[in-house]
Amino acid sequence: MQFISENIINQILETFEQQETFLEKTRQLWNEQPDLAEFVDGENQGLLNESELGLLRFLTTLIYTACQQESAKTKLSVPGKVLENCEEKNWEIFNDQTNKSFRAILDVFFLEYAQEDLLALVEDTLQDEEDEAIVTSIGREIIFIACKSIIDTIDLSN
Repeated sequence: MQFISENIINQILETFEQQETFLEKTRQLWNEQPDLAEFVDGENQGLLNESELGLLRFLTTLIYTACQQESAKTKLSVPGKVLENCEEKNWEIFNDQTNKSFRAILDVFFLEYAQEDLLALVEDTLQDEEDEAIVTSIGREIIFIACKSIIDTIDLSN
């Protein structure tokens, strides 16, 4: 898959400022990619509160839209089995870290990572704002691993 740059991400964010565009892209994604929709809305995301689940849906739609826009394919492949395998691998890496700082743990995921800008978007989105903490520490971990797994799956399968 081609590198998804910050410029591409920002262009898509601009189009998402129109609520109808974002909702249309989300509906289209959920219809075209049932395995991905199940992964996001399924029981493995049961520990997320409503705000966190909304954030995961937003990031998923943004990631998929950016990858789709830069792909030569008319429809990306996001197989459920590959998604599960990527998630399992990412949790193993995450849990093997001895550092307790979330930011320090994430550093290992950036080493020689092909889609660094997409991953940085996820990391930046999950950083704590002192007054506006809508994401719990558990939610942060789940959302990061889920998004990383989605990026990995799209990258591997396309």
